[in-house]
Amino acid sequence: MDMSQYYGLFISEAREHVRKIGESAVQLEADPTDRPTIDALFRSAHSLKGMAASMSFTAIADLAHKMEDLMARIRNGLPVDSSLFDLLLAGADRIGAMIDDLESGGSGRGDSAALIARMLAYSPGEQPAPPDREVVETSPPSLVPPGEPVGTTAGEEWGVPKTVRVKTDTLDSFVTTTGELITVKHRLALLAGSCREGGLHEALRDLGRHLRALHDQVMAVRLLPLSAIAERLPRMVRDLSRQLGKEVSFTMQGVDMELDRSILDLLGEPLVHILRNCIDHGIEPPPARGAAGKPAVGRLSLSVARRKDQVEIEIADDGRGMDPGAICAAAVARGVISGEKAAGLTSHEKLMLVCQPGFSTAPAVTDVSGRGVGMDVVKHTLQSLGGSLAIRSEPGRGSTFLLKVPVTIAIINVLLVVVGGMTVAVPLTAVIRTLEIRRDERGNVDGEEIFFLDGEELPLLTLGGLLNIPGGDGPGDTLAVFVAEIGGRRVGIQVDRLLGHQEVFVKPLGRPLSALPGLNGAAILGDGQIVFILDIVHAG
Repeated sequence: MDMSQYYGLFISEAREHVRKIGESAVQLEADPTDRPTIDALFRSAHSLKGMAASMSFTAIADLAHKMEDLMARIRNGLPVDSSLFDLLLAGADRIGAMIDDLESGGSGRGDSAALIARMLAYSPGEQPAPPDREVVETSPPSLVPPGEPVGTTAGEEWGVPKTVRVKTDTLDSFVTTTGELITVKHRLALLAGSCREGGLHEALRDLGRHLRALHDQVMAVRLLPLSAIAERLPRMVRDLSRQLGKEVSFTMQGVDMELDRSILDLLGEPLVHILRNCIDHGIEPPPARGAAGKPAVGRLSLSVARRKDQVEIEIADDGRGMDPGAICAAAVARGVISGEKAAGLTSHEKLMLVCQPGFSTAPAVTDVSGRGVGMDVVKHTLQSLGGSLAIRSEPGRGSTFLLKVPVTIAIINVLLVVVGGMTVAVPLTAVIRTLEIRRDERGNVDGEEIFFLDGEELPLLTLGGLLNIPGGDGPGDTLAVFVAEIGGRRVGIQVDRLLGHQEVFVKPLGRPLSALPGLNGAAILGDGQIVFILDIVHAG
């Protein structure tokens, strides 16, 4: 029987079992008496063995069988220690490499004899030798595999599958087509503006309603839970902590929150960079924590929450924290900024200096950190997604990193404004409110224009000034303003005119425009006009 037609299904489901084995092994190490986790590990190894055997992938089946035997011994009361979890994780890594080899057209065999021998000889207290990682040469899989299908279950009724697997390229084309249809709808609305035919306007309203429903359904299919990339993080934290001789308790909350897969594809690397920095630079070794009156085990957490059309990811540790003054002094000493500029920085701005290219406070370069590229990557990746990064820290108490990203970047609602005769768009997620103020409501404090909103004094900036394009007050007694948050504080941003909000299809920019700070993409309006979409937080 030709089994090749089932390769894709096997690879997808085998990866899921490998993921569960790794996740359960890390969870069981924290509580070796957790019987449900022991049973889950056993079931995953058993299922993986059966699947591989049915496909005649004997090397994978043999290794999974030995892992199943090892789990059976644990179920029967075998004492465990850290070396057992090293073996289980090494087995999951080896099977994962075999699966990668199969997907790239290889045999998927590898040489697991030494690893199997260590599993057979396992005895609590004996440290196994490091696994040979050069048996199968593969590149590490991405956090969200580019070919990962949507719909991972296949419940059946009368023999007909209830779900089907759809390539992500097909879903991407659905989003593009939906976005283009929205642009066409705006064009039709403009053309119908001078038409008195009531039926046409009613048809346009119906079209808009159906397009919104289509958009919501297409985006819902593209959404994936953050756990798709976060599930690998406990293993990474566990391995790095052991490598550095530290004890870390890592918790995650809210990782079932869903985001567009195009965002998840880029979000994994920033999360890894920040967590590695927290473990390497933040959390102290047990002796240092004891001397500081802290528990030997450091705390590291990742929590996720939804705020309108944005997702906030907070990573916090209870380590040594960061000293804004020391960071600023190091930046001046390394020539990152001048002493004059450093004198005017706020504490938050000093902390954000760690995101400057090439800047690092590490005393030496190691295989973990010290080259000054990690936080630079984090900042620029978030900017490319239309997101932002904020850092809070207190020396001796720990640090918190707050990442904000949009739920989706394909079809969004924007505020259209005019500045210097040019129409630009600002994502509505960045706009707190819009208003008009009288000219005489402006004031000046220490050379900075301000106005009052609900009793609060807010700086008043001009969008033309931020973008370095001409734009004046314009005629009339009032000024058009929208309120946004920049650098952790609310500010008013004056524009020539407010045109209202609209749903647009975001098109990415090519170079050199993509390299300009403050631009998140472009969109085509119904009249054919191209507008740039601004990242107002980083404009100017």
